[in-house]
Amino acid sequence: MAEAKFPGKLTGGCYCGGVRYTINEPAVDTHHCHCGICRKFHGALFLTLSILNRKAFTYDKGGNNLGSFASSPNVTRHFCKTCGCPITLDLTQKPELIAVATGTIDDGAFPGHPASTYRHAFVGSKVPWYEIKDDIRQCEGFDS
Repeated sequence: MAEAKFPGKLTGGCYCGGVRYTINEPAVDTHHCHCGICRKFHGALFLTLSILNRKAFTYDKGGNNLGSFASSPNVTRHFCKTCGCPITLDLTQKPELIAVATGTIDDGAFPGHPASTYRHAFVGSKVPWYEIKDDIRQCEGFDS
């Protein structure tokens, strides 16, 4: 499969459209997180996150309609207070970065991450009945 190209600018937002954002640089990382916190917060078997330089991300609409939840000492999650859609995560130990729920990017656009960063993270926490059948690198932690 040929590697997709970053289109130069991406837009995205929540389900109801109350929160909108723009991304102006490619993601530095994209991964499928299998940790129990992501599973519970997103109601899915795993969450795909794209990590961006914070300076490349702006809320264009509805930033005042974001709810926040500290899901762990190092992660604060932000969601639309109207529709409940999870949108971003702040990583306390990396304030220069912001994580975006990749599924909220409009039209399923490629977030631009380098192929080398694409992986399954926290696979030791995945649900036991789900078998990862792709050839994407698997890590026991965030980036091991």
